[in-house]
Amino acid sequence: MKELAAGGHAALEVNPDGVGEADVVMGLYAANDAGNMELAVAKASGGAARYHPELKSVLVCSDAASGDGTREAFFAAPCETPRVYVSTSGDPAERTKRTRFFNIVATAAKLKAKAVVTFEASTATIKKTWYPRLLDPILENGACFTSPLYSRHIFDLPITYLLSYPLFRTLFGRRLRNLHLGDCAFSGELNGLFLNTSRWPAEPAFCSTEIATAALAVSSGPVFQSFMGDPRVSRERLPVDTGIGAEFCRTLRSFYQMMELYPELWKKPRNSRPTPVTGADIKAEILPSRQLVGAPAAFQALVANAAMETRGVWETEFSKHMGLWSVLKDPPAAGVNVPAADWADLLFRGAAAYRCLKGEGEMVIRALMPVFLARLLDYKKLTSSAAASQITASIESECEVFEKAKPKLAALWGD
Repeated sequence: MKELAAGGHAALEVNPDGVGEADVVMGLYAANDAGNMELAVAKASGGAARYHPELKSVLVCSDAASGDGTREAFFAAPCETPRVYVSTSGDPAERTKRTRFFNIVATAAKLKAKAVVTFEASTATIKKTWYPRLLDPILENGACFTSPLYSRHIFDLPITYLLSYPLFRTLFGRRLRNLHLGDCAFSGELNGLFLNTSRWPAEPAFCSTEIATAALAVSSGPVFQSFMGDPRVSRERLPVDTGIGAEFCRTLRSFYQMMELYPELWKKPRNSRPTPVTGADIKAEILPSRQLVGAPAAFQALVANAAMETRGVWETEFSKHMGLWSVLKDPPAAGVNVPAADWADLLFRGAAAYRCLKGEGEMVIRALMPVFLARLLDYKKLTSSAAASQITASIESECEVFEKAKPKLAALWGD
């Protein structure tokens, strides 16, 4: 397993105000966001000035060597706090969100910040109120990490509800809905841990960093969720299409790599605990559900093709589920029902197989993709016809199935 050294990789830093210390660093992720910068700067800096004027806050734009004038737009935007600009090099390998995250972490450490709040410049719905909603649990409740809860239709997060949420709470013992670093807050102490930790998943997708930071946070101190009260919408709201299969593979790969890197964090036998929520009394605004494009025909074709491509893996690693494979390779129009117990068993067996096969474990993840897609189609039916309370109860029930099966995972994994 590749270990990635943490730390900043800033090729450029501009600090016109000569900021040397800060109580709070507001990290603003940017990548060709010149057109979004005025709103993002106004809301982030305005939130700091309005809600915590007693704190010395600094706005740090962490850029990906944008070529559209993002740097100039950042400094031209009216701002109520001092600001610092840092950027990656122009090397495509460095212009990642992971590098931008570590540039925020390194800058916060340099400025001896007591807390860090992050936002994304591309968010169209950012509000000044997001600053205290994320920061206050750190300041007032002694939290080391605040994760956001948005007003969203429940189908907007199929990867979360069908994979990340049940796996994270089963492995790391905390019911944390959003493993999200785009909008979050963390303490200076946790920032130091992020800076000095060398074990990070090798998967380049940013979800791997999000899973790792959330796991480190719940093992380090109190964690809170904060209800943001507003939907989180980027400039372009994309539908759910067959590309979600690749997103599933990236996410599952990140979990499997995290299990290899940090067995001491997940192998302890424990039941999951709920995470405190602040701001639950805020009135929610919920947008219509994202659309599922190409279903069912395109999804069912992808299910069948992926099943056929990975038959050998099913025969060697998932032999007890060959009956399911037979259905997946030729899915009926009515869909395929995959019970939660079978889904958990497949994911757990996949984790052990991925570990044993080392560099050849990619086909294990590919073999599990058609199962996820089949469950996605069932999930769409449920969210289209059932009440939100019924859907939530179904999700929680599935998570309980995962947790009860965790001893099987430990047995499959071995020492």
